[in-house]
Amino acid sequence: MLIKPGKETINKIQNLPNPFLPAGSYIYYMDSLLPKKRFLSINTAILIKGCQQNDVLCQEQLYKLFYPDMIKICCRYANDMDEAGIIYNNAMMKVFKGIASYNEEGKLSGWIKTIVVNCCIDFSKSTNIFNNSTNIISETAITILPDVFDRLSGKDIQQLIAQLPKATATVFNLYIYEGFTHKQIGEHLNISDGTSKWHVSEAKKLLKIKLENISETELKANAAG
Repeated sequence: MLIKPGKETINKIQNLPNPFLPAGSYIYYMDSLLPKKRFLSINTAILIKGCQQNDVLCQEQLYKLFYPDMIKICCRYANDMDEAGIIYNNAMMKVFKGIASYNEEGKLSGWIKTIVVNCCIDFSKSTNIFNNSTNIISETAITILPDVFDRLSGKDIQQLIAQLPKATATVFNLYIYEGFTHKQIGEHLNISDGTSKWHVSEAKKLLKIKLENISETELKANAAG
Protein backbone atom coordinates (compact mmCIF):
# COMPACT_ATOMS: atom_id res chain seq x y z
CA MET A 1 0.00 0.00 0.00
CA LEU A 2 1.27 3.46 -0.91
CA ILE A 3 2.14 5.67 2.06
CA LYS A 4 1.30 9.26 1.21
CA PRO A 5 3.18 12.34 2.48
CA GLY A 6 1.61 14.31 5.32
CA LYS A 7 -0.82 17.17 4.68
CA GLU A 8 1.78 19.86 5.40
CA THR A 9 4.12 18.41 2.81
CA ILE A 10 1.36 17.96 0.25
CA ASN A 11 0.28 21.56 0.68
CA LYS A 12 3.78 22.80 -0.10
CA ILE A 13 4.44 20.78 -3.21
CA GLN A 14 2.80 20.59 -6.58
CA ASN A 15 0.88 17.50 -7.67
CA LEU A 16 1.74 16.16 -11.10
CA PRO A 17 -0.87 15.24 -13.73
CA ASN A 18 0.25 11.68 -14.38
CA PRO A 19 -1.78 8.46 -14.52
CA PHE A 20 0.76 6.61 -12.36
CA LEU A 21 0.76 9.18 -9.56
CA PRO A 22 -2.09 9.01 -7.02
CA ALA A 23 -3.50 12.34 -5.84
CA GLY A 24 -1.30 13.81 -3.16
CA SER A 25 1.94 12.22 -4.33
CA TYR A 26 5.00 13.87 -5.79
CA ILE A 27 8.16 12.36 -7.27
CA TYR A 28 10.71 15.15 -7.67
CA TYR A 29 13.19 14.13 -4.98
CA MET A 30 15.52 17.11 -5.47
CA ASP A 31 12.63 19.49 -4.71
CA SER A 32 10.93 17.27 -2.16
CA LEU A 33 10.75 18.16 1.52
CA LEU A 34 10.97 14.47 2.44
CA PRO A 35 14.20 12.78 3.60
CA LYS A 36 15.68 10.55 0.90
CA LYS A 37 14.80 7.26 2.67
CA ARG A 38 11.23 8.38 3.21
CA PHE A 39 10.98 9.60 -0.38
CA LEU A 40 12.23 6.28 -1.76
CA SER A 41 9.86 4.21 0.37
CA ILE A 42 6.93 6.23 -0.96
CA ASN A 43 7.82 6.59 -4.60
CA THR A 44 10.03 3.71 -5.76
CA ALA A 45 7.09 1.43 -6.53
CA ILE A 46 5.41 4.22 -8.49
CA LEU A 47 8.52 4.93 -10.53
CA ILE A 48 9.10 1.25 -11.29
CA LYS A 49 5.52 0.73 -12.41
CA GLY A 50 5.61 3.85 -14.56
CA CYS A 51 8.93 2.94 -16.18
CA GLN A 52 7.69 -0.59 -16.86
CA GLN A 53 4.88 1.01 -18.85
CA ASN A 54 7.31 3.36 -20.64
CA ASP A 55 5.98 6.46 -18.94
CA VAL A 56 8.36 9.27 -19.92
CA LEU A 57 7.82 11.32 -16.77
CA CYS A 58 8.65 8.39 -14.50
CA GLN A 59 11.72 7.59 -16.61
CA GLU A 60 12.86 11.19 -16.28
CA GLN A 61 12.46 11.15 -12.51
CA LEU A 62 14.23 7.80 -12.12
CA TYR A 63 17.09 9.23 -14.18
CA LYS A 64 17.30 12.32 -11.97
CA LEU A 65 16.89 10.38 -8.74
CA PHE A 66 19.91 8.12 -9.26
CA TYR A 67 22.08 10.64 -11.11
CA PRO A 68 23.97 12.06 -8.06
CA ASP A 69 25.15 8.64 -6.82
CA MET A 70 25.68 6.90 -10.16
CA ILE A 71 27.48 9.74 -11.94
CA LYS A 72 30.20 9.47 -9.28
CA ILE A 73 30.79 5.87 -10.33
CA CYS A 74 30.88 6.89 -14.00
CA CYS A 75 33.46 9.59 -13.23
CA ARG A 76 35.89 6.96 -11.91
CA TYR A 77 36.17 5.46 -15.37
CA ALA A 78 35.68 8.52 -17.60
CA ASN A 79 38.18 11.17 -18.60
CA ASP A 80 35.74 14.04 -18.11
CA MET A 81 32.12 14.83 -17.28
CA ASP A 82 31.05 14.50 -20.92
CA GLU A 83 32.25 10.90 -21.02
CA ALA A 84 30.71 10.23 -17.60
CA GLY A 85 27.41 11.56 -18.93
CA ILE A 86 27.61 9.26 -21.94
CA ILE A 87 28.21 6.24 -19.69
CA TYR A 88 25.30 7.17 -17.44
CA ASN A 89 22.98 7.73 -20.40
CA ASN A 90 23.87 4.32 -21.84
CA ALA A 91 23.32 2.70 -18.46
CA MET A 92 19.92 4.27 -17.95
CA MET A 93 18.83 3.24 -21.45
CA LYS A 94 19.61 -0.34 -20.40
CA VAL A 95 17.73 0.22 -17.14
CA PHE A 96 14.62 1.35 -19.01
CA LYS A 97 14.84 -1.55 -21.44
CA GLY A 98 15.35 -4.13 -18.72
CA ILE A 99 13.14 -2.80 -15.94
CA ALA A 100 10.18 -4.84 -17.16
CA SER A 101 12.04 -7.93 -15.94
CA TYR A 102 13.09 -6.36 -12.61
CA ASN A 103 11.67 -8.71 -9.99
CA GLU A 104 12.19 -6.47 -6.93
CA GLU A 105 14.04 -9.23 -5.06
CA GLY A 106 16.96 -6.86 -4.46
CA LYS A 107 17.16 -3.12 -3.95
CA LEU A 108 16.53 -1.02 -7.04
CA SER A 109 19.69 1.01 -6.36
CA GLY A 110 21.82 -2.15 -6.32
CA TRP A 111 20.27 -3.37 -9.56
CA ILE A 112 20.91 -0.03 -11.26
CA LYS A 113 24.46 0.16 -9.87
CA THR A 114 25.28 -3.23 -11.40
CA ILE A 115 24.16 -1.96 -14.80
CA VAL A 116 26.13 1.27 -14.39
CA VAL A 117 29.33 -0.56 -13.42
CA ASN A 118 28.95 -2.93 -16.38
CA CYS A 119 28.56 0.07 -18.69
CA CYS A 120 31.70 1.59 -17.15
CA ILE A 121 33.55 -1.65 -17.94
CA ASP A 122 32.21 -1.67 -21.51
CA PHE A 123 33.34 1.93 -21.92
CA SER A 124 36.82 1.16 -20.61
CA LYS A 125 37.13 -1.78 -23.01
CA SER A 126 35.96 0.38 -25.92
CA THR A 127 38.82 2.82 -25.35
CA ASN A 128 41.35 0.00 -25.95
CA ILE A 129 43.37 0.87 -22.84
CA PHE A 130 44.13 -2.82 -22.28
CA ASN A 131 45.25 -3.64 -25.83
CA ASN A 132 48.90 -3.51 -24.86
CA SER A 133 48.49 -5.40 -21.59
CA THR A 134 50.68 -8.43 -21.16
CA ASN A 135 50.16 -11.36 -18.83
CA ILE A 136 52.13 -10.10 -15.86
CA ILE A 137 52.38 -12.59 -13.04
CA SER A 138 54.77 -10.92 -10.63
CA GLU A 139 53.62 -8.40 -8.06
CA THR A 140 55.14 -6.60 -5.12
CA ALA A 141 53.18 -6.16 -1.93
CA ILE A 142 52.73 -2.46 -1.23
CA THR A 143 51.27 -1.20 2.03
CA ILE A 144 49.73 2.23 2.46
CA LEU A 145 49.05 3.10 6.07
CA PRO A 146 45.33 3.85 6.72
CA ASP A 147 46.11 7.06 8.62
CA VAL A 148 47.51 8.55 5.41
CA PHE A 149 44.10 8.23 3.77
CA ASP A 150 42.41 9.51 6.92
CA ARG A 151 44.03 12.87 6.31
CA LEU A 152 42.49 13.13 2.85
CA SER A 153 38.92 13.62 1.73
CA GLY A 154 37.24 11.17 -0.63
CA LYS A 155 37.47 13.80 -3.36
CA ASP A 156 41.23 14.16 -2.82
CA ILE A 157 41.72 10.40 -3.07
CA GLN A 158 39.67 10.23 -6.26
CA GLN A 159 41.77 13.00 -7.78
CA LEU A 160 44.94 11.06 -7.00
CA ILE A 161 43.51 7.87 -8.52
CA ALA A 162 42.50 9.83 -11.63
CA GLN A 163 46.18 10.73 -12.14
CA LEU A 164 47.15 7.06 -12.49
CA PRO A 165 47.56 5.44 -15.91
CA LYS A 166 44.02 4.74 -17.13
CA ALA A 167 44.30 0.95 -17.26
CA THR A 168 45.78 0.84 -13.77
CA ALA A 169 43.15 3.21 -12.39
CA THR A 170 40.35 1.15 -13.96
CA VAL A 171 41.53 -2.12 -12.40
CA PHE A 172 42.18 -0.42 -9.06
CA ASN A 173 38.68 1.08 -8.99
CA LEU A 174 37.05 -2.24 -9.83
CA TYR A 175 39.05 -3.99 -7.12
CA ILE A 176 38.78 -1.39 -4.34
CA TYR A 177 35.46 0.35 -4.96
CA GLU A 178 33.34 -2.24 -6.76
CA GLY A 179 34.67 -5.22 -4.80
CA PHE A 180 35.59 -7.35 -7.83
CA THR A 181 38.02 -10.22 -7.40
CA HIS A 182 41.08 -10.45 -9.66
CA LYS A 183 39.42 -13.35 -11.44
CA GLN A 184 36.28 -11.30 -12.11
CA ILE A 185 38.32 -8.35 -13.31
CA GLY A 186 40.28 -10.59 -15.64
CA GLU A 187 37.09 -12.07 -17.10
CA HIS A 188 35.49 -8.66 -17.63
CA LEU A 189 38.56 -6.97 -19.13
CA ASN A 190 40.05 -9.96 -20.95
CA ILE A 191 43.28 -9.84 -18.96
CA SER A 192 44.93 -12.44 -16.74
CA ASP A 193 44.51 -12.58 -12.97
CA GLY A 194 48.21 -11.80 -12.68
CA THR A 195 47.85 -8.66 -14.79
CA SER A 196 44.97 -7.52 -12.59
CA LYS A 197 47.08 -8.07 -9.47
CA TRP A 198 49.97 -6.17 -11.04
CA HIS A 199 47.75 -3.15 -11.81
CA VAL A 200 46.49 -3.03 -8.22
CA SER A 201 50.04 -3.30 -6.89
CA GLU A 202 51.23 -0.64 -9.34
CA ALA A 203 48.38 1.66 -8.30
CA LYS A 204 49.30 1.29 -4.63
CA LYS A 205 52.95 1.98 -5.42
CA LEU A 206 52.17 5.13 -7.41
CA LEU A 207 49.64 6.34 -4.86
CA LYS A 208 52.16 5.84 -2.07
CA ILE A 209 54.66 8.02 -3.93
CA LYS A 210 52.02 10.70 -4.52
CA LEU A 211 50.92 10.61 -0.89
CA GLU A 212 54.49 10.92 0.33
CA ASN A 213 54.92 13.99 -1.86
CA ILE A 214 51.91 15.76 -0.40
CA SER A 215 53.14 18.26 2.16
CA GLU A 216 51.37 19.11 5.40
CA THR A 217 50.72 22.57 3.96
CA GLU A 218 48.89 21.09 0.99
CA LEU A 219 46.86 18.84 3.25
CA LYS A 220 45.80 21.80 5.38
CA ALA A 221 44.93 23.80 2.27
CA ASN A 222 42.80 20.94 0.96
CA ALA A 223 41.04 20.57 4.29
CA ALA A 224 40.35 24.32 4.46
CA GLY A 225 39.09 24.37 0.87
